Amino acid sequence: MLREPGFKCDIRKSFADAFREWRRKQRIPLKQIAADLGFSVATVNKWERGERFPTGPNFELLAEYTGQPPCHLLCAHARQCHTRGCRLHKSARR
Repeated sequence: MLREPGFKCDIRKSFADAFREWRRKQRIPLKQIAADLGFSVATVNKWERGERFPTGPNFELLAEYTGQPPCHLLCAHARQCHTRGCRLHKSARR
């Protein structure tokens, strides 16, 4: 499979950016997300700042909570997934 030039994905940063963007669009305070999911505000804040990444089960819970496909929360190029196929999955196969 050919590599796409310039494709780099920092998953932690991409996740933090996507999560923050979703939360701001929804206008949901960190406190509410933390309470709804049973986490501390500090934990959710660290996810949003990219200091920590949710574990597998917590990531699945968060994806379900946001209603976002997992690749949209992991990949900065997710908007292109629908037209070209998920680039995250393509890079994992290399």
